[in-house]
Formats: sequence, C-alpha cells, structure tokens
Amino acid sequence: MTDLELLSRRLAKMERRFRWMGRTAIAIAVIVTAAALTAQDLPERSRQVRPGEVLPNGQLRMETQPAPRPVTEFEVRSHNFILVDEKGKERASLVTDRAGSVFLVMFDNAGKTRVNLSVNNDGPSLVFYDASGRQRTIIGGTTMVGSHVTEGGIVERAPASSIILFDRAGRLLWREP
Repeated sequence: MTDLELLSRRLAKMERRFRWMGRTAIAIAVIVTAAALTAQDLPERSRQVRPGEVLPNGQLRMETQPAPRPVTEFEVRSHNFILVDEKGKERASLVTDRAGSVFLVMFDNAGKTRVNLSVNNDGPSLVFYDASGRQRTIIGGTTMVGSHVTEGGIVERAPASSIILFDRAGRLLWREP
C-alpha cells in the first residue's frame, strides 16, 4: 500500500467518525430541546388536579382550589367579641353591659379570670388576679375601697383613681392614695 492509499483510508475513517459524531450531537440536541419544552410549566387550566390524585413527585393532592384570601374589614361592629384558642376554649372577651360599662377580660389555660380592664361609672380600672382567682392588684377607679375610717375616726373618701395591692389571703397590703 502506498502512502496515498493509507492517507485516503485514514481520511475516510475520520469522515465516518465525524458524520457519526455529528448525527449523535444532533440527536442529543433534539432530545434535550424536547425535554426542556415538556418540562415547562403548563398553564393552570391544563394542570387541573383532582382531590386524591397522586402528583408526579409522589405526593397525594388533597385540595383543588387555592386558599381564599382573608377578608379585611375597615370596621367591625358587634355587641361582644369572644377570642378562643385553637381548641375552642374561651381565652378573652370584650363585652358591654346595659349600664354602659365595657370589659376586656382575659383568661388563663384553666379558664380563670387573670386580667380585667373595665370602664364603668366609677372610671377606668385594671384588675390583676392570681391563679386562685383572688384580686391582687387594682389600678384605677374602684368602689372596693371607696372610703375608710382613719385612726382618729374621720371618714376619708378615696379619690377616683388609686393603686391597691392585696396579699395571697386577700388582705389589703398597700394602697395609694
């Protein structure tokens, strides 16, 4: 074989390899393009999923409708509001009575009153209760200690606002004024 024949064979062999590589590259490009096009998200109307349908990721679809957006009101009017926890237990209430008083009452896990903020004819007051339900602190107007008799026998009226502290037994510890 002459050098020219050897060179022709090698050239023909290289041309076959390049044709094969070119065809393979075209096939890979077509496959990648097809995969990219099919992997795109479809519009919502064509992606309707029924409850109980298994999604491509293997999870079970339970709802079909998006969660509704919460309604935000500019103003809400009511005679009373009751706040409950996730178990449905009453934890706070905002109520009015027929005398015109307003009460915001908060309860602990056991359902006992722990805080009472009120506005009534005597004025505003804030009362804190201990775990046994006894008043421990009163801030503001109160009729509990509306007046008292001094050591000299003089009756003194308490002002419209005061701070009163009680011990565990409910006895008066301190008050001002």
